Amino acid sequence: MASVVSDVDASGSVAPRPARTGWLTRLSDGVATLDSWLAGALVGAIFCLLIANAFTRAFGTPVIWIDELAIYAMIWAAFMGSSAALPRREHIAVTLLPDALPPKRRAALQVVVDALVLVFVAALGFIVWRWFDPLTVMAAESLRAFSSTTFNFIYSEPTTTIGMRKVWFWLVMPYAALTLFIHAARNLSNSVTSLQETA
Repeated sequence: MASVVSDVDASGSVAPRPARTGWLTRLSDGVATLDSWLAGALVGAIFCLLIANAFTRAFGTPVIWIDELAIYAMIWAAFMGSSAALPRREHIAVTLLPDALPPKRRAALQVVVDALVLVFVAALGFIVWRWFDPLTVMAAESLRAFSSTTFNFIYSEPTTTIGMRKVWFWLVMPYAALTLFIHAARNLSNSVTSLQETA
C-alpha cells in the first residue's frame, strides 16, 4: 500500500508525492493499517458496551464490569490510534514555523522534529521495559517472589470488577512502544532522504 505525502513547492502550492517504498516504510504501513482496523473495532466494541450498559441499567440489572472494560478498550483504542496516526503525520501539529521556511530549512526542521519524536518513543520504550522488567521476572522463582522482592505489582494487581489481572490490559504499552518506534524510525529515515534530495 503506497501512502501519499504532501510537499509544498516554492510557489506555496501543495503537491502530493508518493511515500518511500523501502522495507521500513512497508512494515510501518502494514502495522499502521492493522492498528487502524483494531482501533476501529475497539471503538465499535466500546459503543456496544455502553449501549449494553444503558440497557442493563434501564432494566435494573446493571453489569458492573462493563464500565471498566469499556475504559480499558478506550485506552487500547487510543494507543493504537496514536500509533496508526504517526506514520501518516495525522497528529495535531502547529505548522506556523515550517510554513514560513524555505524548502531546505523546512526539510531540516522536519529531520529535527522526527529525531526528537524517535528519542521520546525510545524513552517510552525504556520506561515500559523497566516497568515490566522481563529479565527479573524470568529469573524470579514466581510472580509472587518477583513482587515481594521488587515491590513491583504489575503482574499481580487485579482489576476492580472484571476479575482479570491488569497486566493483560497494560500489554498495549509495550506493543505501542514497539510500533511507535517503527513509525518514528520510518519518518526520520524518510525525512533524512527528503533533506538529501532537497540539498
